[in-house]
Amino acid sequence: MANEKVNITSPVGRFVMGSLYKPRTTDFDGKPLVFKTGNQAGQPRVDYFIALAIPKTGEAHWGHTPWGAKIWQVACAAFPQASQRPDFAWKIDDGDSTIPNKRNRRPCDNEGWRGHWILKMSGGFAPKIYKVEGNACVQVVEPDFLKPGYYMEVAFSVDGNGQQNNPGIYLNHSMVCFRGFGQEIQFGPNVEEAGFGASPLPAGASAVPLASSVALPGMPPPAAPAPPPMAVQPNPGFLQVPQPNPTTVVPGVPASSQPIVHGAVTAYPSNVPPAPPMAPAPPAAPSYRMTEKAAGATREAFLAAGWDDARLIQQGFMLP
Repeated sequence: MANEKVNITSPVGRFVMGSLYKPRTTDFDGKPLVFKTGNQAGQPRVDYFIALAIPKTGEAHWGHTPWGAKIWQVACAAFPQASQRPDFAWKIDDGDSTIPNKRNRRPCDNEGWRGHWILKMSGGFAPKIYKVEGNACVQVVEPDFLKPGYYMEVAFSVDGNGQQNNPGIYLNHSMVCFRGFGQEIQFGPNVEEAGFGASPLPAGASAVPLASSVALPGMPPPAAPAPPPMAVQPNPGFLQVPQPNPTTVVPGVPASSQPIVHGAVTAYPSNVPPAPPMAPAPPAAPSYRMTEKAAGATREAFLAAGWDDARLIQQGFMLP
């Protein structure tokens, strides 16, 4: 058996699984990753796993592509007989396959896999990340710059794994180059499948925050309204008004009800009703605009929950 490592640069593909920044410490069965051979056999290790989806171009097998032919040659040289076994660990999947894996998931059900060859690569260190600027490649050190769903090229090596009991190959990445943005892929449960929002709200639940007499964070409690000012009466039973003219006689008022002058203040008998005040002009209808923080709730819904306009504006739910 002859092992000969070969370096390959992939075509532009889509980053469909794994992480370039956060390593795995367990395998797909949840068991801790350890070194299997060498001086560190049995000791913990980490693995930066990624999967690259390379578009199919009409070939029936990935071995018919320029990059696939190189991988095939390395595997056959390392394992002339074992490479023909159906359980040989090729580290390459057909993204259109409908055959479930050990976790009962079909490759064709993974986002971005259909119509592609899927190369599964690993490495004990995070690969260096570059992007093309003009005629040069510059390294990118920005955290989480290259996300699953983006497009990239990968420089990797292929080598036989040296295990006769579990023959296969290693695809070890060393560098990646960002080539384009794509729809970001989110891993984990599908929110549409969860069915959120279908159940009715129970009694006591409100679609908007409830206002209360307790001050909200960063907002002082509402101040009690100030009492109206009390008029000072020098003599009980008389109303005080400024004296415009000491000799003024009020037309139509009997002499017994004429005003009595006390220095600079004129007192009218309390049995004379004061002139009614002029009705104030009706206030202009307020014009408010709800913000994104209100999450679609209307001003009326907030008011029904006990809020007032001042608190809605102060807490950022509404703009005047």
